[in-house]
Amino acid sequence: MPLLVFLNERSCASDCGPDEVAAGMRTFVDVLRELRRWRDISLATRSPLDQAELARGYYYAQWRNDTRNKDQHRYIQAMRNRCTTFQAALHASAATDRSGVWHRHQGVDVQGLGAARMTDGMAVSLPLDPAWDACWLELAVEELSEDPESGDISADEYTDRVRHASRVAHLGEHEAWGREEGLGAISSGAELWAGREDFFPNLQFLPRVQEDLENLDPKWFKGARRLLRQLQETAAGWDPVSSPTGPHWEAPNIRPEHENARRDRYWDDLDGQSRCFELHGNLNRNAGRIYFRLVHEEKTIRIAHIGRHL
Repeated sequence: MPLLVFLNERSCASDCGPDEVAAGMRTFVDVLRELRRWRDISLATRSPLDQAELARGYYYAQWRNDTRNKDQHRYIQAMRNRCTTFQAALHASAATDRSGVWHRHQGVDVQGLGAARMTDGMAVSLPLDPAWDACWLELAVEELSEDPESGDISADEYTDRVRHASRVAHLGEHEAWGREEGLGAISSGAELWAGREDFFPNLQFLPRVQEDLENLDPKWFKGARRLLRQLQETAAGWDPVSSPTGPHWEAPNIRPEHENARRDRYWDDLDGQSRCFELHGNLNRNAGRIYFRLVHEEKTIRIAHIGRHL
């Protein structure tokens, strides 16, 4: 599943004018871009974004119609199928009963920050107030609980922290968590295949890889999960223009196949043409392999085989 990212609605309640909001939205989109380098994300807002205020009396539609903001608006538009509301995101995660829980930050109710905490997600804010210049925010939590014997209702009060960013600099604190969150719970090759678009958005897979993963030897599973994550990190950070010979590999011991073995490393590509997938990495003590090739024109790594050493 995608990483849940909740927009802090309180950061959209400042008295800033159009110029300040425009600068804040540029930073906000930069944060979204960096998060999407890690993995696919789902952006949750209190109300549909087109109807939302970005500052008191200044609405998204007004910001969108300013030609200075067209690039940022286009980026957000491209995410429309990954945008949702707080309530829909809470319902979809449905890990626990979340009724009777209130969250406050500096004495003010905060729905987005609370939803991020309850789903173990990430909160993001427009950088329009010093209060949001932090990579963690502390929340006061009030939670109703019922005594199982007497049936009496009592309110428990405590504090907790929520992951947060209003600038790209805040994300370094959360990068390892963001890349791994959710992936660590995957326990089979079939689940890896089903979640490939969420966990590995910068990788492409030949259709035949589905069978490879669904029949993956369990002793190779952790190695495959780890290597796919490392290849995703590699592809996300690769610029074919500045590094035309290939990326910096996040995985160890990535190498091309020996020349005399390359004739057996051809598969029908996505366009039906037979091509050599000459690069490979190890799954576990040289016993398994992932075979792949670089696709410079699409800035991606395309995978042809996951499993036994051919």
